[in-house]
Amino acid sequence: MSGETPPRDPVERVIELRLPSKLGYERVAMDTASSLARRMGFQPDRVESLKTAVSEAVTNAIEHGNEHDAAMKVVVLLTARAGELIVDVADQGRKPFDHNQTIRRPVIEEVLEQDDKGGWGIWLIRELMDEVEFSTAPSGGNQIRMVIHLEQ
Repeated sequence: MSGETPPRDPVERVIELRLPSKLGYERVAMDTASSLARRMGFQPDRVESLKTAVSEAVTNAIEHGNEHDAAMKVVVLLTARAGELIVDVADQGRKPFDHNQTIRRPVIEEVLEQDDKGGWGIWLIRELMDEVEFSTAPSGGNQIRMVIHLEQ
């Protein structure tokens, strides 16, 4: 038995989180995603990338999609499959996000001059995840699907 690789679980596992649109709850999604990724065998640097991307996506859903309305929910679906983790984040906002816009790499000097230090989220998510797709959520809000592949 020692030295043998355990058999892969062919079953898809799904965890659903329904979070209030209040800053701080992004940590619940981030911690859940990182715990699942570690259980799946992701390397520490990939787990850190995942944590950052999930935090950014949930924060965007809270701030921009649901506009801090605590009565509105952010739904996070974590789907563990053989070789990958899929994270869907959906808000209930009525203001659609233009997901076709070009997001350029932020210029640090420009960001430091602004009162609002935002603008890194979408760029970071695209840089850190293997696949990123924006769509309209089933609830009518915005949805982002992020996929990170398990590197062996």
